[in-house]
Amino acid sequence: MSIPAFILQNFDDVLLNFMRNVRIVDILDIIIISVFLYLMLSWLRQSASRKSLLSFSLLIVIYIVASFTGMYLTELLIETILVIILIGIVVVFQSDIRRVFERFSNWSFFGSSSSPSSDIATSIITEATAKMAEKKTGALIVIKGKENWDRHMHGGIELNGKVTIPLLHSIFNKYAPGHDGAVLLEGNRISKFGVHLPLSTNLHKMSRGGTRHTAALGISEQCDALVVVVSEERGSISIAKNGQITELESSSNLKKHLDDFWTEHYQPTSASFIHWWRRRSLRTALGAVALAFIFWLTFAYQSGTVYRTYAVPIEYRNLQTANIALQDSVPLQARVTLSGPEQAFRTFDQNGLVISFDLATENINDSELEITGNDMNLPTDLRFFEASPPTLKLKSQQLTSLKIPVKIPTTGSLRAGLQLISITSSPKTIAVMADTTGTLPDSIATEAINLSSIQNSATIQKRLQLDSAALKLPKDESSQVYVKIQVRRDSK
Repeated sequence: MSIPAFILQNFDDVLLNFMRNVRIVDILDIIIISVFLYLMLSWLRQSASRKSLLSFSLLIVIYIVASFTGMYLTELLIETILVIILIGIVVVFQSDIRRVFERFSNWSFFGSSSSPSSDIATSIITEATAKMAEKKTGALIVIKGKENWDRHMHGGIELNGKVTIPLLHSIFNKYAPGHDGAVLLEGNRISKFGVHLPLSTNLHKMSRGGTRHTAALGISEQCDALVVVVSEERGSISIAKNGQITELESSSNLKKHLDDFWTEHYQPTSASFIHWWRRRSLRTALGAVALAFIFWLTFAYQSGTVYRTYAVPIEYRNLQTANIALQDSVPLQARVTLSGPEQAFRTFDQNGLVISFDLATENINDSELEITGNDMNLPTDLRFFEASPPTLKLKSQQLTSLKIPVKIPTTGSLRAGLQLISITSSPKTIAVMADTTGTLPDSIATEAINLSSIQNSATIQKRLQLDSAALKLPKDESSQVYVKIQVRRDSK
């Protein structure tokens, strides 16, 4: 059965629209959320029951459906429930959450640079454990993983010695003072012995066992260490890891568990990305990426076109050289409506948006200036839709080139003993563009000269005072003139 053509066309349109609107920051957004969801899912797999996980997933699905269909009351209710659940999770599972972030901080893409020998250490631990099990000597050996375990340990005696069979037997000898505690191994070295471990409260996970087994399960719930425990009553060997305790059938099984743990935590590629990719956590990672993409499509991505209106300032450049005069009612800002995807508006800074007109080059028809997208500094993913007002009313001027004399006003009087001979400007006339339909001044004044400050003949520079709206200086004409003042002293 073939798929109808219109369905394929709609799918192509949706895919094309998605590829056009998606940005690099959106991909980065999905990656960050995927990492966060991977940590959360990994923690839920270890700490939460299957029923709790299914209930939480069902709640998320209902919330997504309510968001899509517009069931606002259901959406509000589930949002409230989720907030309560998150607060409860933080309060109840704060130690587990801290462990997740500690594991994330210890995550390495390229693995460790050093790797103690696995065959020697694991063989020593296996042989020593088998002999202690045969003699029903209770033992508790904790091998460190990648996570920090200092805050979970209490007491103990520093040793920092290489692990050997006689050393382990002497520590767990029932007459030794530290035989009831745990031995801490970091690689192939014993860092401490006689250490007290946190006891687990999940006693339902243990079918048999005493305090040693409870302590082994407790520390495995707090960090990624591997714990080997020998029962003093039954002579059995058990291992605890990732919050689970398992009784082994033989010491050969223990050797395999130790070798796998050594490869995972102490070989150069144990924490590398390639090793992680090959582990079963790949399914969790793929699920996290898929869930993050669904969340992004639901809450972040909007394929439709969004319209938003902004108040945008207007600037007029080269007004004097354009033979144009602004009317008193011309607006200095306009309301501009832009269109585009929601993602583009999230990063758009409206404070930098301006409508700019170069009146020297602008095409002005019938004394009106139309506002278009070409007059604005819009980003590439936003488009101009409309403006209010759509056009600006301007007033045209018919300007004629004239030369008008320069007038030099003065204030004050010369000091005693000085006599003014002349005050002249250079140039004596100035070229201006004048609107001949209005009243023109007979001269253009410079800034006033204070005669009381004159002591000798001098030439100074003064600015022209263009007070009349009917006069404009040409583009290449300077508004500065030189004023030459000649004085002489009285001969008395």
